[in-house]
Amino acid sequence: MVLVAMVAVTGVSPAFAHWNGTGQDIASIAIYPYSYNSTWQTPMNKALSNWNATASPANFYKSSYSGSTITVKSYSNTWYGNYQRCGGSCMYVRLNVRTINRDASNFSNFVTSTLVHEFGHALNLAHNSLTSIMNTSRNRDSMTKPQSHDVADVNSYY
Repeated sequence: MVLVAMVAVTGVSPAFAHWNGTGQDIASIAIYPYSYNSTWQTPMNKALSNWNATASPANFYKSSYSGSTITVKSYSNTWYGNYQRCGGSCMYVRLNVRTINRDASNFSNFVTSTLVHEFGHALNLAHNSLTSIMNTSRNRDSMTKPQSHDVADVNSYY
C-alpha cells in the first residue's frame, strides 16, 4: 500500500522510464568549444539551448577545460549522429555530414534535432517509440526540442 502511494506521488516510475545507463553521472555537461561555419555552428548552439531551456537539470555549456568534443565530418556509416562516453564526465559526439546533407529537407532543424538526440544519450536516455526526441523515427526536419517524455525521463534519472 505504501509503495503504491510513493509511485503516485513521484510520477514516472523507473519501470516506465527509458534510460540507457551509458550517459554522464551528472546532468551538467561541459563541452570543449567547437568552431564550425555558421551553417553548422548556429543549429549546434541551438541544441545546447534547447536542452538548457527545459524544466530539467540538463545544463550543456562550453569549457576549454572539457575533454568532451563534438566532431562534424563525413563518415561512411549510415547514422546521422553518434554518442560515446569516454569515461568520467567525458563524451564524444559525432555528426555525420554525409548522411545529414543527403537526407535533410530543413538543414538547420535536422542538425539541431540530431544533436539534441545525442545529448539525450549523454543524459542517459535510451531510444523509444514515443513522441520523443529519442525516437529514431521522429521527423528531424521539425522536432528540434526535447519533448515532455524526454524531460520527465531526465528528471527521473537525476
